[in-house]
Amino acid sequence: MEKKSNVFDYIEWRGDLSFQQSEFNEIDGLILSIFAYLDFSCVKKGIAFLKDAVRQINMMPVEQKFDGPGIIMKDVVALANIAANSERYKEIGVFNFVDITDEKLEIQFAAVTFLLPDTTAFLSFRGTDNTLVGWKEDLNMCFIDGIPSQLEAAKYVEAIAQEIDISLRLGGHSKGGNLAIWASAHLSAEHKKRIINIYSNDAPGFNKNFLEAPYYLEIREKIRSFVPESSIVGVLMEHDTYMTIRSSSQSVLQHNPFSWLVSGKSFIYDNSRTLSGKQFDKIINSWIKAMSVDEREELIENIYDIITSSDAKTLEDFDKTKIKSLISMSRTFREMGLKKQAQLIFSLSKILFNSDILLNNNLKDILLETSN
Repeated sequence: MEKKSNVFDYIEWRGDLSFQQSEFNEIDGLILSIFAYLDFSCVKKGIAFLKDAVRQINMMPVEQKFDGPGIIMKDVVALANIAANSERYKEIGVFNFVDITDEKLEIQFAAVTFLLPDTTAFLSFRGTDNTLVGWKEDLNMCFIDGIPSQLEAAKYVEAIAQEIDISLRLGGHSKGGNLAIWASAHLSAEHKKRIINIYSNDAPGFNKNFLEAPYYLEIREKIRSFVPESSIVGVLMEHDTYMTIRSSSQSVLQHNPFSWLVSGKSFIYDNSRTLSGKQFDKIINSWIKAMSVDEREELIENIYDIITSSDAKTLEDFDKTKIKSLISMSRTFREMGLKKQAQLIFSLSKILFNSDILLNNNLKDILLETSN
């Protein structure tokens, strides 16, 4: 059976080649996007070589070193250690790490800049971590044009562009790819022309207005968007265009970038989405069309209120206290009041059936009543 190669194999094959010997490519873009999940707070000031930064990360407490999306963090740290010992990556500069999480502001944002030996910079944006507020912010994209992390990303890129006068690449995995595109589109004209490419790795999309805006069209040709054949995350919202790539995993697990198949200096492409992928596209598009912006906001806020009533801050917290969480959420639902309960059921029915015809007339009456 043919071996299914991934980013680990890529570094094994090409790790001894400098960027002068083998120019930057889409797999390098994915690897540096993955490294945004690392905690580079050890780089206090100035610039550190990747090999030195990773050495300090290895000395961090376990809970700090592996803090992030639980399903991939061990692989993230392992990949960083391999890269830190390779000729290609070890002397990449690590610069200006930023990490912001605030429940009240509903923001989860992190970014880091890598200074490459080919005299370019790669601005890497972190995807959604394991915090519930991070997932809430992602969902806010359904009804907010310019969520806090997108605005923060734009500020970050503008500041970096003013500080260093070299060509730029931007990228990220998951939400990080969305942030890279958003920030590039909103970069000032004098710096926007310095962008070489923008790498979006299975990232959620945007609303139609954004995709038709002049500031987006100015960077459109520089975007390299990759979506696995059965992706779920990468088809959320609307997309302009993307390349379909193959994965060694199935369904939702294809979001894991370590499952993406690599051949030489590129991904292995597929001609079309899988049947399950197409079905999910249809479901998501139906939901967006079936619900108004206000309805999406109310649904997301109601669900988030129910989930956070368990006092969980992360997905791990929620999993560890599953029974307690379910009891708390059930109590919160009961205390929401009849009208809010009805609105939640109404919204969920629209997602499931793209219609309100199956709703009981009494439920409709409750929704139409004015608040006392």
